[in-house]
Amino acid sequence: MDTKAIMDLAVSLAGQRRMPEDCETYVPSADVRRVLCGIDADVGMLLAARSLGYDLVLAHHPLGGRAALGILKVFEKHATNLERAGVPRKAALAAVRRMQEELAPAVHRQNYDHLPSLARLLGIPLMNVHNPCDEIGRRMMDEAIRKAETKTARVSDAVDALNRTPEFTNALTGIEVRMGKAANPLGRWVVLHGAGTNGGYHVANAAYENGVDTVFYIHVDPAHLKRIRDEFGTRRKNLVVTGHVASDSIGVNVLVRALREKGIEVACVSGIVEP
Repeated sequence: MDTKAIMDLAVSLAGQRRMPEDCETYVPSADVRRVLCGIDADVGMLLAARSLGYDLVLAHHPLGGRAALGILKVFEKHATNLERAGVPRKAALAAVRRMQEELAPAVHRQNYDHLPSLARLLGIPLMNVHNPCDEIGRRMMDEAIRKAETKTARVSDAVDALNRTPEFTNALTGIEVRMGKAANPLGRWVVLHGAGTNGGYHVANAAYENGVDTVFYIHVDPAHLKRIRDEFGTRRKNLVVTGHVASDSIGVNVLVRALREKGIEVACVSGIVEP
């Protein structure tokens, strides 16, 4: 396979029509047989790949380039997820705009060519696949909760359902109820994953203010968590945080299995929790 075929495969597995803005092939390859795959990648991983004879370093998170800068656009997928949960489009888009405004300076200051330039210098093929894997993971988490949902379901029922997913079973981290209680009614809920990064206060606020009772995030900034708790902690709302690398691993493993089925050797490192 070449790197374009790998990207096309990921996009297809996610049911998407085109490559999202937070994905990129930084150094292409026409012949990939052995892949070193991780949640993140750095110079050490590039050198390990060269030393061990891998044809490609495949990371999940953006590593610079257009993918790191384009992630602001991917935040808009939070609005789609909010709308699925019944949040009015106007409120969903307003939450995303506030999120984009807050994070844009950090995106703008990045040294976006650091790792790609070193990959080019070393001649190591390098790419990242972010949103397609996250969208796969979001759908699988959503499906797991939906199967366990009843009129009397508690937050604990949803957590138990997620914990039957191998990546959560095998992770060193656990699923945490960061606001509310496991015994609380699940109520209306939404998995807010697959949109570039955590939606923080702004996206959670839009959900809670528009009738959502339980929000599932894969990680949350401590300052945003405090703000969410201060505002909604006494309003019988729940925030469940599933764990970053375990949650990311769900979708990444789907791509890894698909590559292996096509005869590609894939070694998983850098945080990937294998089933």
